[in-house]
Amino acid sequence: MISRCGLLKKKAGMSTEEFRDFWFNVHGPIACHMKNMRHYQQHLVIDREQRHKLARGPFEIDAYSELIFDDIHDMEEGVASLNGAGADDLPNFVDDCKLVIFVKKIDTRVPEEFKGQKLIKRMSLLSRADGMSAEQFQQEWWETYSALLKKVPGYLGYAQNLVIDRIIDGKHVPYGQLPIDGMVEFWFKDMDSFNQFYASEEFAKTSEHGKTFLGNVTTYLMETADYPMPADQ
Repeated sequence: MISRCGLLKKKAGMSTEEFRDFWFNVHGPIACHMKNMRHYQQHLVIDREQRHKLARGPFEIDAYSELIFDDIHDMEEGVASLNGAGADDLPNFVDDCKLVIFVKKIDTRVPEEFKGQKLIKRMSLLSRADGMSAEQFQQEWWETYSALLKKVPGYLGYAQNLVIDRIIDGKHVPYGQLPIDGMVEFWFKDMDSFNQFYASEEFAKTSEHGKTFLGNVTTYLMETADYPMPADQ
């Protein structure tokens, strides 16, 4: 599963409400017609508190979009199908949009009984520690860290998104220009569960392990919207 995410900074002088309205109601209907797309979500930042002991990274965003495809070929064909309409619309509501392409690994799927409910979502952008290779980062995160996290109480769902490409101004760029290695997604039933998660001894142990392979972590709480896909998708 391939996830194409736009890391968005809203246009200067535009309020959060104006940004949300334009993105959801004007840009959304353009993007949702992308060929081959399986799912389209819009995520608006509602809280920037740093909920991790590691330092915050250098990239601050106001929102991120997520477009899901089966594979890279489907994604490239889908982007081409808009004939530039999506990219042409971006300057109307954003000052900056950096693209990261992920391979998505759903580690713990939200139980069916909670589907459709309004859940608490936390997102984090991750950068690996100095001196650690991308391969070492992936092994520590996808295997060791994932196993430790399964012991932490409180969360309903957890997904790991590993960066496989970075795009700025339509050009593929090296790691140094966009040093993000991954994105974490957590889902919680409510704030009580959220607070239980962070207060637990198990999370403290997991965080200590994180210091061995993570350079920084940038955390957000999000408002998430599933954009309705056209019937012919």
